[in-house]
Amino acid sequence: MPLNKPNLFSRATISQVEFLNKYWHKLPYLFKNAVNLDDLHCLPNKTKLIQLSCQEDIQSRIVFKHSETDYTVEFGPFIENDYEDLDQDTWNLLVSDVDKWQPQSRDILHYFNFIRNWIFDDIMVSCGTKGGTVGPHTDHYDVFLIQVEGQRQWSYGSDKIYDPDTIADIDLKLMSHFEADEIHTLNPGDVLYIPPEVAHYGIAQSDDCVTCSIGMRTPSHSELMTSYADYLAQQKSDNSRFEEPQFDKHPQLGEITNKDLENISNILSENLKTKENSLSAWFGKYITEYRSLFFEFNQYQELKNLSLQHELKISPFSKACYFNHKDNVDLFVNGSKYQSSLLLAQSICDDKIVSHEIYDSLTDSDMDVINALFENGSLVQS
Repeated sequence: MPLNKPNLFSRATISQVEFLNKYWHKLPYLFKNAVNLDDLHCLPNKTKLIQLSCQEDIQSRIVFKHSETDYTVEFGPFIENDYEDLDQDTWNLLVSDVDKWQPQSRDILHYFNFIRNWIFDDIMVSCGTKGGTVGPHTDHYDVFLIQVEGQRQWSYGSDKIYDPDTIADIDLKLMSHFEADEIHTLNPGDVLYIPPEVAHYGIAQSDDCVTCSIGMRTPSHSELMTSYADYLAQQKSDNSRFEEPQFDKHPQLGEITNKDLENISNILSENLKTKENSLSAWFGKYITEYRSLFFEFNQYQELKNLSLQHELKISPFSKACYFNHKDNVDLFVNGSKYQSSLLLAQSICDDKIVSHEIYDSLTDSDMDVINALFENGSLVQS
């Protein structure tokens, strides 16, 4: 990385404040020549991406375009010989979680350090042949599309489309009707921001096209409601139960009455009341849980191997955030809660590094947290 900190806005005609107020979550925006070309070297090239797609634990897929209404998809892992048979096809390979399997790729995230990292989902990188595409579609999350090598043409709308009509009888949710408001060809270093539910359609313009997608995913209301209700239910005893109301006239054998529903409503409203302590404890655990259907995180390390002469950094497979109460700090890492100092929480969550220079400033309980996070693999030595 250059001596000057990477900044998405250093060459832009828009300020960070203006982007966050006017475009973030709302409208697309194109940053031309935003990323220093040297900084793109942390991302995999086409050869490396193909190698990653051949590893068993890595989520990958190849989308084949046969016509505007005919696409097929195959899921990895692949073998390198598979690619020798694709010369006559129009294809686009996508590899997810590149930030975990090629940790140096996380260096590119410095350009996006104005966005809180607990909504960061993953770095996905794609490559393929000229004409390669995944088709016109919408996503439920914010995405920054960085052109790494070659060129890709992006067509996109400006309005949010929540339930688009999709092409029938294919394994992808692609729009059956797509109209673009803007069309731009991205060169290496260009970054296109697309908000949730805005339709977009990218087509590789060259065989050396490599595009990086940085996804920022926020949970849906239904996901939040389900998780919070489950969390509260786990705190309740089975001894607390619904009780039948008193009736002036006993109801029929199969009847549910308004009094029954009133009792149930009271139970739900009383138990689902949001309180700061329970809300923060649940949400910190929820938002940092490790989520992957393709790989189980289990990186146990022997505590005897921990050396305080080296920096510790958060594992690329880990997510962390904290909630600062007035008198204590809750640190959340991979779905677990720890009590720590603000210094340690900010070192892990904001800086991503626990420098050996701050060890003398940490409390005994902080060191217990470091030991626990090292043992379960959430912290690793540089």
